[in-house]
Amino acid sequence: MGSPKRVLVIDNGSYECRVGWHNVKEPALRFRNVLTKPRKDRKKEATPGASDGTTTPVAAEVPAEIQVGNDITNIEAVRAHLKSPFERNIITNWNHQEQIFDYIFTKMGFEGEQSIAHPIVLTEALANPNFCRQNMNELLFECYGIPAVSYGIDALYSWEHYQSRRKKVSDALIISFGYSTTHVIPVLNGKLQLQHVRRLNVGGYHMITYLLCLMQMKYPVHLNAISISRMEKLVHEHCHIATDYKEELLKWAQIDYYEEHIMKIQLPYNQVTATNALLTAEQKLEKRRELAMRLIEIKNRREAEKMREDEQQLFVYNKLRQLYEQDKLQKFELALAQQQIGNLEELDSLISTISGRIKRIKERPLSAPKPSKQQDKIDKMPKPPEGVPQADWLAELQGKREQLLQRKQTRQQQRHEQGKRHTHAAQERMRIISTLARSEKRRKANGEEEDDGFGMNDNDWDVYKRINRYNDDSDSDADNEQLLEYEKILSHYDVNFDEGNAVQQQSAAENYQLHFGVEDIRVPEILFQPSMIGSSEAGLAELIAFVLKLFNAQEQQRMVEHVYLTGGCAQLRGLKERLAREFQELRPFQSTFSIYESDDHTLSAWLGACVQASQPSFGQTLTTRKDYQEHGSEYFREHRASNLFYPTPKD
Repeated sequence: MGSPKRVLVIDNGSYECRVGWHNVKEPALRFRNVLTKPRKDRKKEATPGASDGTTTPVAAEVPAEIQVGNDITNIEAVRAHLKSPFERNIITNWNHQEQIFDYIFTKMGFEGEQSIAHPIVLTEALANPNFCRQNMNELLFECYGIPAVSYGIDALYSWEHYQSRRKKVSDALIISFGYSTTHVIPVLNGKLQLQHVRRLNVGGYHMITYLLCLMQMKYPVHLNAISISRMEKLVHEHCHIATDYKEELLKWAQIDYYEEHIMKIQLPYNQVTATNALLTAEQKLEKRRELAMRLIEIKNRREAEKMREDEQQLFVYNKLRQLYEQDKLQKFELALAQQQIGNLEELDSLISTISGRIKRIKERPLSAPKPSKQQDKIDKMPKPPEGVPQADWLAELQGKREQLLQRKQTRQQQRHEQGKRHTHAAQERMRIISTLARSEKRRKANGEEEDDGFGMNDNDWDVYKRINRYNDDSDSDADNEQLLEYEKILSHYDVNFDEGNAVQQQSAAENYQLHFGVEDIRVPEILFQPSMIGSSEAGLAELIAFVLKLFNAQEQQRMVEHVYLTGGCAQLRGLKERLAREFQELRPFQSTFSIYESDDHTLSAWLGACVQASQPSFGQTLTTRKDYQEHGSEYFREHRASNLFYPTPKD
């Protein structure tokens, strides 16, 4: 097959899908590879009734439209209903994949066409099962009628793109960081060593969910504000990999380093406005009454609307009853079927039920606001003594309140000082205890200890009072009750009473902050220490060492000369430096290695597929419809960036 003029390239990733033509510089379509069916109000369309107008139109339910990718306006609102065709990095739900293909071909201008007349380059998972490829071939050839398809691995496509801008290299160790998995892929003599590939089941998804769990445990009162979208942004923009994880943890343990590097995320916080703060009790009561009146009006309006709907429905059912009474049985049966009513008895039951409901609504009096209980509280509120001005009385209460607050603060400070060993209060307490311990007890003639009679005299208990001088909380409850009573009276009579709490209200906004600190390095560290999330797998460094040991020393050196990093998580800051440190530890003394990164971590796979589609030999990599019909649905043609084809053994 010759090279086609135009090829559609689809990088079908488990996190993001990228679609475009092979002869352009960037994809025309990029979207999250998810779909949802929003749970909104059911759409209704009217179906026509009988031609003589004896029946009314019937409302039929229409299923909600499925939203895919960029059509999902608020992805966080439907997070619980998001569906993906992938399980890890393997496609398992083919109905969802078909809906995503419909979305792709519609956006690319194929809507209304019976088949797709362009070849397709499609990425697939490393070591993709034959069953999955069989379903994909059937979907593309049978459902969409494509002429040919070429399958390839995204990491190898990315490596092809990197080489297209530099010299050709036949040996490499490719580390692919995906959304669900991480692969270590050895390449020798330009061929994939599939039998020596190893996978780590940790990726970007695990970082996001791990950060979500950490922040939810750290701030349990802000669970609704800690969303996956916010965590994704933190991982993508602020997380980095520590070169020495333990050393970085010791730095974060220092308060100066913490204060300098902590990132504070302010959550939405609605401060009490001055208008609400200056309202008196009577004004607040009036506002509650107005709100109650509005709610009652809304309730009455809804009841009236419901009664009108019932009256319209009753009118329709009475018309149906008249058809039966006029012996128009054929029209009567047709109308019953349109209204989804079984028989005459069910119709009579509906008429009776709706009539009774309308009668009850008409007989029910309109709702009126109930008398408020706030007036009783206002009447019971203490009033100034006779002959004392209200301003002087309030000033006196304010002074008493300040005395109580000062007393509580002093007692709290004394307790705090007593907890310290070198304060006067603590030393006095220990002196009294040691004096009692040194007192010699009198002994009887038989040598037994004689009771000294301590505690028989009431004055003896003064010792305990001296020891426990600052821990007496007997008056704390009374003080708290009195303090609440003063504040209740002051807030009722003095509209400016809350002005002194402005500093407290201002500091309350700090309680609506998320501190993103050590999580910066802790979250991406799971790539090297999966045990942090409860996984028993080896870390990335151990996995690389295991793969290298599968080859001899010469082959190891050839591969580590070109260590290539690709994938979305490869753009984490510090990854290259951390891997350089790990390679230096696991490689022999004075051996060399080189680590390279893709030019564009997210687009390099799609660009590499475009490079292959532009080559003259691209036609030899295409699996045509003829190949599909002759060799079976699981067959595909191998090439430099593809999996290896192993036919399924026959029984």
